Amino acid sequence: MKKWLSFVLCLLSVGFFGELYAQKGSVGGEWAAGARFGGATGVTLKKYSRYNTSAIEFLGGWNFDNALDGVNVSALWEKLAPLTGSKKLSAEFGLGATAIFGDKFYFGPTGVAGFDWRLKSIPITMSVDWMPTWIIVGTNRWSWSNAAYSIRWVLNHKRYK
Repeated sequence: MKKWLSFVLCLLSVGFFGELYAQKGSVGGEWAAGARFGGATGVTLKKYSRYNTSAIEFLGGWNFDNALDGVNVSALWEKLAPLTGSKKLSAEFGLGATAIFGDKFYFGPTGVAGFDWRLKSIPITMSVDWMPTWIIVGTNRWSWSNAAYSIRWVLNHKRYK
């Protein structure tokens, strides 16, 4: 399992830092922290790349999947694809890993797909996403129930030009 975790962390790092110098934009590089409400409810910490083309997100909370009750921790790399010219609304998709600590330990790869919306005048970001997870350690099953709404406060807000 250590090899699998090392591989996922390496993949996340290469993908995130490879995006840092992809293209110039007026906003990017911010940290945002907030709450997540849905299939896994808890906290979220998101770091946008320098040019707002990707993000890395860390999630912690309680998993409400009946078969996988427990505290979960997820790390995700997300590609942001702007849907508007000013990059305020983006589609997001990516991958990562999830660990669930409950009666048993569960671990597996996670995908993410959704939308990320960055407000222009106030330092808030919001997202709606779906995170299916394939649990391969502890059991072998898909967890489809993790859809959620997140709202975050941008910690080092940069203004749009």
